Amino acid sequence: CRAFIVLICASSPPTSAVTATPHIYNCRSPNMEDFTCWWHPLDNLTEGEEAAYVLTYSKEFCPDYVTAGPNSCHFDSSHTSVWKMYCMAVTAITARGNFTSQEHCLDVADIVQTEAPVNLAYTLTDAGGDEMGHNVQLSWTYPVPSHLKYGWITLVYELQYRRANEHDKWKAKQSLREPHVKLLGLPVGDYVIRVRCRSHNYGLWSKWSATLQMSIPSRVPAGKLLVLILVTGVGVVALLVIAFGVLPQSRRFKEYFLPQIPKPRIIGIDPLFLKKGNLEEVNRHFSNFHSYKPPSYSEEVWDEVSADR
Repeated sequence: CRAFIVLICASSPPTSAVTATPHIYNCRSPNMEDFTCWWHPLDNLTEGEEAAYVLTYSKEFCPDYVTAGPNSCHFDSSHTSVWKMYCMAVTAITARGNFTSQEHCLDVADIVQTEAPVNLAYTLTDAGGDEMGHNVQLSWTYPVPSHLKYGWITLVYELQYRRANEHDKWKAKQSLREPHVKLLGLPVGDYVIRVRCRSHNYGLWSKWSATLQMSIPSRVPAGKLLVLILVTGVGVVALLVIAFGVLPQSRRFKEYFLPQIPKPRIIGIDPLFLKKGNLEEVNRHFSNFHSYKPPSYSEEVWDEVSADR
């Protein structure tokens, strides 16, 4: 019995020796043009022991161990093919031996996960005074527009909102094709809003954006009310200036823009002279004009007709 126990102890490895293998836990492509895989390293190395990692796929080696940080492999566009199956494994090389992970297979189209939207903002379109609720315009942007320029990715969005004090009662606007949406009839109160996106045809949802805190006031804010009063006051003053400055000068403006049309007259002839009707004097004045001939007047001759005929 003692010999059996000694044999077991001698054949058992030290508790501090390597007892695990690497594990590929995540692969992601933000745009279907490149992708990255990450793995968990060995966690039971002895003190001072080091391990080097090698990722292989289809009898090829990882092209880039640096871009995505430690314990990762990045495949750039020249090493990425859409709808091609990649089967890969990670091997840890230590002084005690090599330890290889289970094979991990993927299609790039299945691991597309877009970036979370940013710059989520809102505008109250009719704040205050509406008993039926208020309308809010929400908008956001995609952080890396270059991911969309080649047409591989067509984004759809999902927006969720809730009252600030209702932690699990999210309402959703789904399948949004544009980075903006209008919420209608929201009651007065405080709200929490978030948005995420994904590729329309395949892939995973992005992480949620940073939450937006939105407050719908019951009346027009004091700052906006002050601006409204100032604008109204300036408008009234401008109208008064126009009224008292322009109206007294209206006759002068009328004469300038609508001058009187002069009556027809002949240069050198007094209109009163023509009204007197002295034909001899008129003919004498007009004889100074070239080609003017005074009219000839003759007495009409009447034949006497007898009634007996």
